[in-house]
Amino acid sequence: MKSILRIVIFSLISIAIAGGLIWGFLAGRSEQAAEAQSEAPVQAPSRVTSENGHTVLTFDAASQKANGITTTTLGSTEQQIESPATGVVVQIQPLLDLKSSYNTPATDLLRARANARASSAEYERLRQLNQDGKNASDKAVEAARAAAESDAALVQNAQQAITVLKGTTLLHWGPVVARWIEGNSAQMDALLMQRKFLLQVTGTSASSFAAPRQAVVQFADGAHATANFISVLPQLDPRLQVPSLLYEVGAHPGLVPGINLSVFLPAGPEQTGIVIPSTAVVWSQGSAWCYVEDLPGKFVRTPVQTSDPVANGFFETEGIRPGARVVIKGAQTLLSEEFRSQIQAEQDTDQD
Repeated sequence: MKSILRIVIFSLISIAIAGGLIWGFLAGRSEQAAEAQSEAPVQAPSRVTSENGHTVLTFDAASQKANGITTTTLGSTEQQIESPATGVVVQIQPLLDLKSSYNTPATDLLRARANARASSAEYERLRQLNQDGKNASDKAVEAARAAAESDAALVQNAQQAITVLKGTTLLHWGPVVARWIEGNSAQMDALLMQRKFLLQVTGTSASSFAAPRQAVVQFADGAHATANFISVLPQLDPRLQVPSLLYEVGAHPGLVPGINLSVFLPAGPEQTGIVIPSTAVVWSQGSAWCYVEDLPGKFVRTPVQTSDPVANGFFETEGIRPGARVVIKGAQTLLSEEFRSQIQAEQDTDQD
Protein backbone atom coordinates (compact mmCIF):
# COMPACT_ATOMS: atom_id res chain seq x y z
CA MET A 1 0.00 0.00 0.00
CA LYS A 2 2.80 2.37 0.91
CA SER A 3 4.67 1.50 -2.30
CA ILE A 4 1.59 2.30 -4.38
CA LEU A 5 1.23 5.63 -2.58
CA ARG A 6 4.87 6.47 -3.26
CA ILE A 7 4.38 5.68 -6.97
CA VAL A 8 1.32 7.92 -7.16
CA ILE A 9 3.09 10.80 -5.39
CA PHE A 10 6.18 10.44 -7.59
CA SER A 11 4.00 10.40 -10.72
CA LEU A 12 2.17 13.55 -9.63
CA ILE A 13 5.47 15.34 -8.94
CA SER A 14 6.84 14.29 -12.34
CA ILE A 15 3.72 15.55 -14.09
CA ALA A 16 3.94 18.85 -12.24
CA ILE A 17 7.59 19.31 -13.18
CA ALA A 18 6.94 18.45 -16.84
CA GLY A 19 4.01 20.86 -16.95
CA GLY A 20 6.16 23.63 -15.48
CA LEU A 21 8.84 23.05 -18.08
CA ILE A 22 6.34 23.10 -20.91
CA TRP A 23 4.72 26.27 -19.61
CA GLY A 24 8.13 27.96 -19.22
CA PHE A 25 9.10 26.99 -22.76
CA LEU A 26 5.88 28.32 -24.23
CA ALA A 27 6.09 31.51 -22.19
CA GLY A 28 9.68 32.06 -23.35
CA ARG A 29 8.71 31.61 -26.97
CA SER A 30 5.86 34.06 -26.60
CA GLU A 31 8.13 36.63 -24.93
CA GLN A 32 10.79 36.26 -27.66
CA ALA A 33 8.18 36.73 -30.34
CA ALA A 34 6.90 39.85 -28.61
CA GLU A 35 10.42 41.26 -28.26
CA ALA A 36 11.21 40.51 -31.89
CA GLN A 37 8.05 42.26 -32.97
CA SER A 38 8.77 45.28 -30.78
CA GLU A 39 12.39 45.51 -32.04
CA ALA A 40 11.46 45.21 -35.73
CA PRO A 41 12.05 48.49 -37.62
CA VAL A 42 8.99 50.56 -38.20
CA GLN A 43 8.53 50.95 -41.93
CA ALA A 44 7.91 54.56 -42.82
CA PRO A 45 4.92 55.17 -45.03
CA SER A 46 5.91 55.61 -48.69
CA ARG A 47 5.73 59.07 -50.18
CA VAL A 48 5.62 57.59 -53.69
CA THR A 49 2.37 56.79 -55.49
CA SER A 50 1.30 56.17 -59.06
CA GLU A 51 -1.23 58.59 -60.49
CA ASN A 52 -2.42 58.54 -64.10
CA GLY A 53 0.61 56.53 -65.13
CA HIS A 54 3.08 58.91 -63.48
CA THR A 55 5.21 58.35 -60.39
CA VAL A 56 4.31 61.09 -57.92
CA LEU A 57 6.23 62.05 -54.78
CA THR A 58 4.24 63.79 -52.06
CA PHE A 59 5.94 66.17 -49.62
CA ASP A 60 3.87 68.57 -47.58
CA ALA A 61 5.18 72.00 -46.62
CA ALA A 62 6.73 70.77 -43.36
CA SER A 63 8.47 67.85 -45.11
CA GLN A 64 9.78 70.15 -47.84
CA LYS A 65 11.28 72.47 -45.24
CA ALA A 66 12.80 69.58 -43.27
CA ASN A 67 14.39 68.13 -46.42
CA GLY A 68 15.61 71.45 -47.83
CA ILE A 69 13.36 71.31 -50.89
CA THR A 70 13.00 74.66 -52.68
CA THR A 71 11.10 75.42 -55.87
CA THR A 72 11.00 78.29 -58.34
CA THR A 73 8.73 79.30 -61.18
CA LEU A 74 10.30 79.27 -64.63
CA GLY A 75 9.73 82.36 -66.72
CA SER A 76 9.80 82.71 -70.48
CA THR A 77 13.04 83.85 -72.09
CA GLU A 78 14.58 84.22 -75.53
CA GLN A 79 17.81 82.53 -76.56
CA GLN A 80 19.71 81.87 -79.73
CA ILE A 81 20.09 78.29 -80.78
CA GLU A 82 23.74 77.39 -80.27
CA SER A 83 26.04 75.67 -82.70
CA PRO A 84 28.47 73.10 -81.27
CA ALA A 85 32.18 73.75 -81.58
CA THR A 86 35.40 72.29 -80.25
CA GLY A 87 37.67 74.10 -77.83
CA VAL A 88 41.13 73.46 -76.48
CA VAL A 89 42.80 75.30 -73.61
CA VAL A 90 45.82 77.10 -75.04
CA GLN A 91 49.36 76.53 -73.81
CA ILE A 92 50.63 79.97 -72.77
CA GLN A 93 54.33 79.08 -72.68
CA PRO A 94 54.81 80.54 -76.20
CA LEU A 95 53.22 83.75 -74.91
CA LEU A 96 55.63 83.79 -71.98
CA ASP A 97 58.56 83.30 -74.35
CA LEU A 98 57.35 86.18 -76.51
CA LYS A 99 56.87 88.37 -73.44
CA SER A 100 60.39 87.55 -72.26
CA SER A 101 61.81 88.20 -75.73
CA TYR A 102 59.98 91.52 -75.88
CA ASN A 103 61.34 92.71 -72.53
CA THR A 104 64.97 92.71 -73.70
CA PRO A 105 64.64 94.98 -76.76
CA ALA A 106 62.12 97.13 -74.90
CA THR A 107 64.71 97.75 -72.19
CA ASP A 108 67.40 98.29 -74.83
CA LEU A 109 65.17 100.82 -76.56
CA LEU A 110 64.69 102.83 -73.38
CA ARG A 111 68.42 102.84 -72.72
CA ALA A 112 69.28 103.69 -76.34
CA ARG A 113 66.81 106.56 -76.43
CA ALA A 114 68.24 108.02 -73.22
CA ASN A 115 71.78 107.75 -74.56
CA ALA A 116 70.72 109.20 -77.90
CA ARG A 117 69.14 112.22 -76.25
CA ALA A 118 72.26 112.83 -74.17
CA SER A 119 74.72 112.37 -77.04
CA SER A 120 72.62 114.49 -79.37
CA ALA A 121 72.48 117.29 -76.80
CA GLU A 122 76.25 117.03 -76.27
CA TYR A 123 76.91 117.22 -79.99
CA GLU A 124 74.69 120.28 -80.33
CA ARG A 125 76.45 121.97 -77.40
CA LEU A 126 79.94 121.37 -78.82
CA ARG A 127 78.87 122.43 -82.29
CA GLN A 128 77.61 125.76 -80.94
CA LEU A 129 80.83 126.27 -79.01
CA ASN A 130 82.84 125.49 -82.12
CA GLN A 131 80.94 128.07 -84.11
CA ASP A 132 81.36 130.69 -81.36
CA GLY A 133 85.05 131.43 -81.68
CA LYS A 134 86.27 127.88 -81.77
CA ASN A 135 85.61 127.34 -78.08
CA ALA A 136 85.37 123.63 -78.89
CA SER A 137 87.74 121.87 -81.25
CA ASP A 138 86.70 120.38 -84.54
CA LYS A 139 87.89 117.01 -83.29
CA ALA A 140 85.62 117.16 -80.21
CA VAL A 141 82.65 118.15 -82.38
CA GLU A 142 83.32 115.27 -84.77
CA ALA A 143 83.57 112.77 -81.89
CA ALA A 144 80.29 114.02 -80.43
CA ARG A 145 78.59 113.71 -83.82
CA ALA A 146 79.78 110.12 -84.18
CA ALA A 147 78.53 109.24 -80.72
CA ALA A 148 75.11 110.78 -81.45
CA GLU A 149 74.80 108.85 -84.74
CA SER A 150 75.85 105.61 -83.02
CA ASP A 151 73.23 106.03 -80.30
CA ALA A 152 70.58 106.85 -82.94
CA ALA A 153 71.47 103.59 -84.74
CA LEU A 154 71.02 101.64 -81.49
CA VAL A 155 67.56 103.17 -81.14
CA GLN A 156 66.67 102.01 -84.65
CA ASN A 157 67.97 98.49 -83.98
CA ALA A 158 65.90 98.18 -80.79
CA GLN A 159 62.83 99.49 -82.62
CA GLN A 160 63.32 96.98 -85.43
CA ALA A 161 63.64 94.11 -82.92
CA ILE A 162 60.38 95.17 -81.29
CA THR A 163 58.70 95.47 -84.70
CA VAL A 164 59.74 91.92 -85.57
CA LEU A 165 58.36 90.61 -82.27
CA LYS A 166 55.11 92.51 -82.79
CA GLY A 167 54.78 90.99 -86.24
CA THR A 168 55.41 87.51 -84.88
CA THR A 169 52.80 88.00 -82.17
CA LEU A 170 50.27 89.38 -84.65
CA LEU A 171 50.78 86.43 -87.00
CA HIS A 172 50.20 83.89 -84.24
CA TRP A 173 47.87 85.54 -81.73
CA GLY A 174 46.19 88.56 -83.30
CA PRO A 175 46.22 92.27 -82.38
CA VAL A 176 44.58 92.04 -78.94
CA VAL A 177 47.08 89.61 -77.45
CA ALA A 178 49.88 91.56 -79.14
CA ARG A 179 48.84 94.62 -77.15
CA TRP A 180 48.74 92.55 -73.96
CA ILE A 181 52.34 91.47 -74.50
CA GLU A 182 53.53 94.93 -75.47
CA GLY A 183 52.24 96.58 -72.30
CA ASN A 184 51.98 95.56 -68.66
CA SER A 185 48.33 94.52 -69.01
CA ALA A 186 46.06 93.12 -66.32
CA GLN A 187 44.86 90.50 -68.83
CA MET A 188 48.38 89.12 -69.19
CA ASP A 189 48.80 89.03 -65.41
CA ALA A 190 45.53 87.06 -65.09
CA LEU A 191 46.85 84.48 -67.56
CA LEU A 192 50.15 84.17 -65.72
CA MET A 193 48.36 83.68 -62.38
CA GLN A 194 45.93 81.20 -64.02
CA ARG A 195 42.91 83.23 -63.02
CA LYS A 196 42.01 83.20 -66.71
CA PHE A 197 42.65 80.73 -69.52
CA LEU A 198 42.75 81.19 -73.28
CA LEU A 199 40.53 78.90 -75.31
CA GLN A 200 40.99 78.18 -79.02
CA VAL A 201 37.51 77.56 -80.41
CA THR A 202 36.95 75.99 -83.80
CA GLY A 203 33.59 75.58 -85.54
CA THR A 204 32.52 72.37 -87.18
CA SER A 205 32.77 73.88 -90.64
CA ALA A 206 33.95 77.01 -92.40
CA SER A 207 30.39 77.84 -93.50
CA SER A 208 29.26 78.18 -89.87
CA PHE A 209 32.22 80.37 -88.96
CA ALA A 210 31.21 83.34 -86.80
CA ALA A 211 32.65 85.38 -83.98
CA PRO A 212 29.98 85.90 -81.29
CA ARG A 213 31.00 88.06 -78.36
CA GLN A 214 30.22 85.24 -75.92
CA ALA A 215 30.19 81.45 -76.01
CA VAL A 216 29.10 78.75 -73.56
CA VAL A 217 31.80 76.35 -72.35
CA GLN A 218 30.93 72.95 -70.90
CA PHE A 219 33.52 71.61 -68.46
CA ALA A 220 34.33 67.97 -67.83
CA ASP A 221 32.21 67.91 -64.64
CA GLY A 222 29.12 69.12 -66.55
CA ALA A 223 29.28 72.71 -65.30
CA HIS A 224 28.94 75.61 -67.73
CA ALA A 225 30.56 79.04 -67.97
CA THR A 226 30.57 82.02 -70.30
CA ALA A 227 33.68 82.66 -72.38
CA ASN A 228 34.39 86.15 -73.78
CA PHE A 229 35.63 86.73 -77.32
CA ILE A 230 39.18 88.05 -77.70
CA SER A 231 39.94 87.99 -81.43
CA VAL A 232 40.08 85.83 -84.52
CA LEU A 233 43.19 83.68 -84.54
CA PRO A 234 45.21 84.40 -87.72
CA GLN A 235 45.85 80.70 -88.29
CA LEU A 236 43.83 77.63 -89.18
CA ASP A 237 43.18 74.68 -86.93
CA PRO A 238 45.32 71.97 -88.60
CA ARG A 239 42.85 69.26 -87.56
CA LEU A 240 39.74 70.79 -89.15
CA GLN A 241 41.24 73.28 -91.64
CA VAL A 242 38.82 76.00 -90.62
CA PRO A 243 39.41 79.36 -88.87
CA SER A 244 39.66 79.51 -85.09
CA LEU A 245 38.50 82.01 -82.51
CA LEU A 246 40.28 83.00 -79.32
CA TYR A 247 38.18 83.24 -76.14
CA GLU A 248 38.97 83.93 -72.50
CA VAL A 249 37.35 81.86 -69.74
CA GLY A 250 37.65 81.97 -65.96
CA ALA A 251 39.49 79.33 -63.94
CA HIS A 252 37.63 76.12 -63.11
CA PRO A 253 38.68 72.91 -61.30
CA GLY A 254 40.38 70.53 -63.73
CA LEU A 255 40.97 73.24 -66.33
CA VAL A 256 44.53 72.77 -67.60
CA PRO A 257 46.31 73.63 -70.87
CA GLY A 258 45.71 71.09 -73.61
CA ILE A 259 42.34 69.81 -72.37
CA ASN A 260 39.50 69.61 -74.91
CA LEU A 261 36.14 71.13 -74.07
CA SER A 262 32.71 71.36 -75.68
CA VAL A 263 31.83 74.90 -76.72
CA PHE A 264 28.51 76.26 -77.98
CA LEU A 265 28.41 79.33 -80.21
CA PRO A 266 25.18 81.35 -80.57
CA ALA A 267 23.85 81.03 -84.10
CA GLY A 268 20.57 81.58 -85.89
CA PRO A 269 17.44 83.47 -84.78
CA GLU A 270 16.30 83.77 -81.19
CA GLN A 271 13.65 81.35 -79.92
CA THR A 272 11.28 81.53 -76.99
CA GLY A 273 11.60 78.96 -74.23
CA ILE A 274 12.67 78.45 -70.64
CA VAL A 275 16.01 77.95 -68.90
CA ILE A 276 16.18 75.05 -66.47
CA PRO A 277 18.80 75.95 -63.83
CA SER A 278 21.74 73.61 -63.42
CA THR A 279 20.87 73.23 -59.72
CA ALA A 280 17.52 71.70 -60.72
CA VAL A 281 19.08 68.93 -62.83
CA VAL A 282 19.80 65.43 -61.52
CA TRP A 283 21.30 62.58 -63.53
CA SER A 284 20.13 59.00 -63.59
CA GLN A 285 21.14 56.22 -65.99
CA GLY A 286 22.87 58.70 -68.27
CA SER A 287 19.85 61.00 -68.62
CA ALA A 288 19.08 64.42 -67.17
CA TRP A 289 15.93 64.99 -65.09
CA CYS A 290 14.26 67.62 -62.96
CA TYR A 291 11.29 67.51 -60.58
CA VAL A 292 8.22 69.54 -61.52
CA GLU A 293 5.63 70.43 -58.87
CA ASP A 294 2.44 69.63 -60.79
CA LEU A 295 0.20 70.26 -57.78
CA PRO A 296 1.08 71.73 -54.36
CA GLY A 297 3.30 69.18 -52.61
CA LYS A 298 3.25 66.70 -55.53
CA PHE A 299 6.42 66.26 -57.60
CA VAL A 300 6.94 64.39 -60.88
CA ARG A 301 10.34 63.52 -62.37
CA THR A 302 10.52 65.05 -65.87
CA PRO A 303 13.22 64.65 -68.56
CA VAL A 304 15.47 67.60 -69.38
CA GLN A 305 16.79 68.22 -72.89
CA THR A 306 20.53 69.02 -72.69
CA SER A 307 21.18 69.72 -76.37
CA ASP A 308 21.17 73.50 -75.83
CA PRO A 309 23.22 74.36 -72.73
CA VAL A 310 23.49 77.96 -71.57
CA ALA A 311 25.74 79.54 -68.94
CA ASN A 312 23.40 78.81 -66.02
CA GLY A 313 21.49 75.73 -67.17
CA PHE A 314 19.74 74.28 -70.21
CA PHE A 315 17.46 76.02 -72.71
CA GLU A 316 14.25 74.24 -73.69
CA THR A 317 11.62 75.16 -76.27
CA GLU A 318 9.48 72.03 -75.80
CA GLY A 319 8.46 69.82 -72.92
CA ILE A 320 8.51 71.95 -69.77
CA ARG A 321 6.58 75.15 -70.33
CA PRO A 322 6.88 78.67 -68.87
CA GLY A 323 5.14 78.96 -65.51
CA ALA A 324 6.16 75.47 -64.36
CA ARG A 325 7.50 75.14 -60.83
CA VAL A 326 10.69 73.11 -60.59
CA VAL A 327 12.82 72.02 -57.64
CA ILE A 328 16.10 73.95 -57.55
CA LYS A 329 17.26 72.61 -54.17
CA GLY A 330 16.66 69.10 -52.89
CA ALA A 331 16.15 67.38 -56.24
CA GLN A 332 18.66 64.69 -55.27
CA THR A 333 16.62 64.00 -52.11
CA LEU A 334 13.51 63.40 -54.23
CA LEU A 335 15.44 61.10 -56.57
CA SER A 336 16.78 59.08 -53.61
CA GLU A 337 13.28 58.78 -52.14
CA GLU A 338 11.90 57.59 -55.46
CA PHE A 339 14.59 54.91 -55.84
CA ARG A 340 14.20 53.85 -52.20
CA SER A 341 10.52 53.25 -52.79
CA GLN A 342 11.26 51.19 -55.89
CA ILE A 343 13.74 49.02 -53.99
CA GLN A 344 11.25 48.51 -51.13
CA ALA A 345 8.53 47.51 -53.60
CA GLU A 346 10.86 44.94 -55.22
CA GLN A 347 11.76 43.50 -51.81
CA ASP A 348 8.08 43.17 -50.87
CA THR A 349 7.39 41.41 -54.17
CA ASP A 350 10.23 38.93 -53.57
CA GLN A 351 8.93 38.15 -50.06
CA ASP A 352 5.45 37.44 -51.40
